[in-house]
Amino acid sequence: MAATEKEFQMYAPLKKKHTGPLLQVRGLKSYFFTRDGLIKAVDDLSFDISAGETLALVGESGCGKSMTSLSILRLIPEPGKVVDGEIIFDGQDLLHMPPNEIRRVRGNQISMIFQEPMTSLNPVLKIGEQIAEVLRLHRGMSNTEALAQAAQLLTDVGIPAAKSRLRDFPHQLSGGQRQRVMIAIALACDPQLLIADEPTTALDVTIQAQIMELLANLARDRQMATLLISHDLGVVAGNADRVAVMYAGKIVEYASVTQLFANPTHPYTRGLLACIPRLGDKNPLPTIQGQPDDQKSAVDGCAFLDRCSSPCASGGSKIPQLREITPGHFVRCWRS
Repeated sequence: MAATEKEFQMYAPLKKKHTGPLLQVRGLKSYFFTRDGLIKAVDDLSFDISAGETLALVGESGCGKSMTSLSILRLIPEPGKVVDGEIIFDGQDLLHMPPNEIRRVRGNQISMIFQEPMTSLNPVLKIGEQIAEVLRLHRGMSNTEALAQAAQLLTDVGIPAAKSRLRDFPHQLSGGQRQRVMIAIALACDPQLLIADEPTTALDVTIQAQIMELLANLARDRQMATLLISHDLGVVAGNADRVAVMYAGKIVEYASVTQLFANPTHPYTRGLLACIPRLGDKNPLPTIQGQPDDQKSAVDGCAFLDRCSSPCASGGSKIPQLREITPGHFVRCWRS
């Protein structure tokens, strides 16, 4: 049967116990109105995240992962716009908040780590000033208090000689250190929800592991909810409680991380998992044929049909609904 709102509310992670959803996204639609046509970047998305839990959004570039995070923070660039849906955070309706109220939520109750720290950090401001700015704005600290807290935050994220590094500029730090600074800024106000958009992009595997371990430890210690956006299924397997696989702006599979990796059901999910290199396997890596949907026109039927390894004609022009195939495991496919 198709997933209902009641069933979404019953989604429960298997690793941790929670009292209820911190973030509820219902029927979210974020569209771009361009000269080339309407682009449905996020199309009828629904999910929950509870305190202390990590939900991973995975999929190819352009599937709508980052636009989902920017929709939550109401930071979608023009000509994009959230046209429908609900985003309820800790009982607050984010989509109907006045601009001054949503600014108080960003960086305070909800923080985000962006993909590339070198472009996210201000190159002409010292590291200490960039962290202190958040504390002065949201916590009303004096400059002395904010700098002292900034040094403590750098220590917390594993940067040695923190007081002396406050005087450094971003270009004086390594990629891993810049990412730690971004984490320090994101965690400065002890947020309830952290959005981590590709937090290990362009880092070598050793630093990737250190960054993900750091985020996991901080989330556990603070009971912080995390929305992890990634295309790296290895990172997802080791760090998520639940996984939502996105394609063409929609969730096509939604399950606990254990269920998803043990029983991937949607052809797109199976294709993504098949692309992971395996030690000792000398065969060429398989690929998913074709190109991702451009989302510029209305889709008749399944958006993945032209790329599917086992296409079917079921449903005709109807879009398949998200269906529960086993408890907590939802799939958008006519074959499920």
